[in-house]
Amino acid sequence: MHEMTDQGDVPLPTTPNTAGKPPPTRASVTFAAGTKELDQDQGRMTLMSRGTGSMSQASAFDETSLNVSQFVQLTETFLGDEPQMIAFKSLVKFVKDGYMETEEEKRERLLKAHKEHLFVKRKVRVDYLFEKWDNDGSGYLDIDEVDTIVTKYKDGMERDAMEKAKNAVRAKNKTNDNRFSKREFRDFISSVAEEISGDDEFDYLVDFLENSVERSYADRVRGEARKKWLQQIVTAAETSGATMEPVYRSVFQALYKDSETHGNNKKISANIALLESNDIDPARGDMMLVYVAATPEDASFLLGQALMPDMKGISFPAVESGKPIHVPRVTNHGNIHFWNAYRLPEEREGSFIVVPLKDQKKRVFGTLGVDTLCDPHTKAIFITHEIQFFQGVAKCFSIAFHHVDNRRKTMRITESAISWIHRRSSNVREISVYMVEPDGKDIDYVLRKMMSTDDKGEAKVLAKPPRLERIDNLFRDYLFKCVDNSETVTADAYGQRHFAFPLRDGDGLAVAVVDISTGNVRKLPRHEEKEVQRMLKLLQMAQKEVTRESAGGEKTQVLEAEKHEETRVDVMFDRLMLMDLREHVSNLDTRAYAEMKSYKDPPKVIHDIIKAVLSIFYTEQVEAGEFDDWNKCKAYLNNELNGRIQKYDPTSFKPLVQPEKITKHLQDVPHGSVTKHSSIPATHFYNWMFVCLSLIQHTMKMSQNKQRGALVQPKQNKAEREKTNV
Repeated sequence: MHEMTDQGDVPLPTTPNTAGKPPPTRASVTFAAGTKELDQDQGRMTLMSRGTGSMSQASAFDETSLNVSQFVQLTETFLGDEPQMIAFKSLVKFVKDGYMETEEEKRERLLKAHKEHLFVKRKVRVDYLFEKWDNDGSGYLDIDEVDTIVTKYKDGMERDAMEKAKNAVRAKNKTNDNRFSKREFRDFISSVAEEISGDDEFDYLVDFLENSVERSYADRVRGEARKKWLQQIVTAAETSGATMEPVYRSVFQALYKDSETHGNNKKISANIALLESNDIDPARGDMMLVYVAATPEDASFLLGQALMPDMKGISFPAVESGKPIHVPRVTNHGNIHFWNAYRLPEEREGSFIVVPLKDQKKRVFGTLGVDTLCDPHTKAIFITHEIQFFQGVAKCFSIAFHHVDNRRKTMRITESAISWIHRRSSNVREISVYMVEPDGKDIDYVLRKMMSTDDKGEAKVLAKPPRLERIDNLFRDYLFKCVDNSETVTADAYGQRHFAFPLRDGDGLAVAVVDISTGNVRKLPRHEEKEVQRMLKLLQMAQKEVTRESAGGEKTQVLEAEKHEETRVDVMFDRLMLMDLREHVSNLDTRAYAEMKSYKDPPKVIHDIIKAVLSIFYTEQVEAGEFDDWNKCKAYLNNELNGRIQKYDPTSFKPLVQPEKITKHLQDVPHGSVTKHSSIPATHFYNWMFVCLSLIQHTMKMSQNKQRGALVQPKQNKAEREKTNV
């Protein structure tokens, strides 16, 4: 099976040479000349299975099982483009005769299916209960309100079980927030059902709660409309091509529609600010709020501005408390910062609310501000159900923001991987990256072409990424096939050989496809194939790490450069390469070095590589020419050098080694020439050197960018690139 795992390389499928012959299509298999065709029923069965797979939704990758479409893809790859009939029949017979399911395996499979069915059924019921309870879409339920109703179950006889479950959920999430998110509410109900003895207690409890939560018809209508608008915010992120502008626009549209329909037709203004490190004036506070989006009436004087902690306003108190702050009458408050200096005192009537934006761990990363200062009515005050809806908007914006952020990180690590693949494989002609998005019709998905390489092998991010629909791209069907099965696919398209690799999320679903074209080369040389496999394996590891962090997992920090959130993703792929090579170097023993030390006069390639490695740790000696003598040079090939390599962080040494002092030793060392000498230590050192060199250059570039950023005003800072005037 062609898969990406953390343990092994990603295999590049190999097939017989069929140059000059038309490639097989999804709906047919071409057998070699002289073989008999499949009978009519067998052929029809093959066509039906192919057709169904072509229009199916994407399947998740599972290391232990295959669905029908994945099994067909595996079989096709195993047999090659033009399988012999005898090989096909032999495989079918082998599978029929060899696949035996024992009674124990059958029991385990049925038990697993039953547990999964029960889990999904309960999840659907609790989520429905949550949505019914959270009528205005705030995304949270007040714990005290939940406690009041739940403790009435069985007339309070199960109060102890309720308290245990509530304390368990609070201890698990380690927050002081007196509200349940949907996930926390699900955990709470499951914990209560487990504490109470009885097989059907879960259903009885949920039935009781559903009957206890009643909403009027008007409330239900209002809730349905609001949830539709909130969903549009998330959908905007999923179909945005990793840009925030559609998300900002959908947020403001949701606020406008609700204000008009359920807010007594108030005239509102709104803005979004994000927390950033204060590199402008750290003495005024570690963080600052930079306004990245605003409605038209505020855009000209608000976008790009930075609110410091020592300035007037309720935004930082909202950030610190993690709770919305509502000012019913702005003119009476006295601690509001007015960005519009031309606003007259009589124009400062109205209501103002700041809602903190939180991630999955309930950490604040920004604010949503809504006001009625432009409303001509003097009593334009927000009421409870409006405030709850604003919290729902903030919740959905957080989901949308982190979805876009996750996709951007995927593109950044993929860009790093692409540059390495091009450096290490001269036969790779072009690489394109496609992102998987919903089609907006809930029928299928589309692919959005986000990135491609130019003639020089440099990755170019497309300013306006085009969408590819399955029905309009029959010759690129291999890309959709890759997503359908979440597996590697090989195909011939437009006269070129293509290898499509899926990047998977935590559930095993493909979120992006890396399409590598090798032109007329049907099989890469062995050393290039291994390098491409290694890069793709590391890229999948980086994608796994990004997905885990996006889901609220802990961040991995190995290098000094990874302390800064703005730069850590840029060095993530290189860091994974460095860790992989550290492991390889650590496995080198005395016997491995003995081969290199046995040279009396080593090949110039080997000598240059060792000098490049030593130039990092012994810069002055190398510059003085001490290591031009091979006898002195090889004396340093020992376990001490291993230890130095294990601990070396290319991003932390001050001052950094100048790149030119390393590269001058590698100018006459082409990549392919290293493998020709069959020296494992030299190969590992060579690869390690280039990764270190890349990280050093990254660090120098980041340092220069930071110095330039500290010299500009906030309005010219990175928020300027994000600003949106809706």
